[in-house]
Amino acid sequence: MKVFSIISVVFLIGCSFGGFKPPKPYYQWRFEDKNFETSYEYAVFRGKEMRSCGMDPVLGESVKLKVNLCMEKKGWYLKQGPVCEEKYVWNEPECIKWRAKHSKPDAKPWE
Repeated sequence: MKVFSIISVVFLIGCSFGGFKPPKPYYQWRFEDKNFETSYEYAVFRGKEMRSCGMDPVLGESVKLKVNLCMEKKGWYLKQGPVCEEKYVWNEPECIKWRAKHSKPDAKPWE
C-alpha cells in the first residue's frame, strides 16, 4: 500500500507541472538549398544524408566532430551556428583549421 501511495503522489506531482518532458534537441539541422514538396520527401532526403555521414537520423545529432563537419560539407547548417564555433569543440585541432579558413576573425563560441 505504501508503494502505491508513493507512486500515485509522484504521478500527481508530475502531472501538476505539465508532466515530465524530454530535453529539446541540442542540434537542429537546417537545409535550404532545395525545396521539398512534402515533408516525407524532406524526411527521406534528411535520412539519406545523415546516414551517409554516419549520423542516426532519429536522434538527429552526433557527438563525433567528423560526422557534424560532414553534414556541413553537404550543405546542412545548424540553427545555432557553425559546428566549429561551438564552445565544446572550439579548441579541437580540426576546428582550429576550419575556423582559419571559414570563420570571421572576431568569431566567438556559442553554447
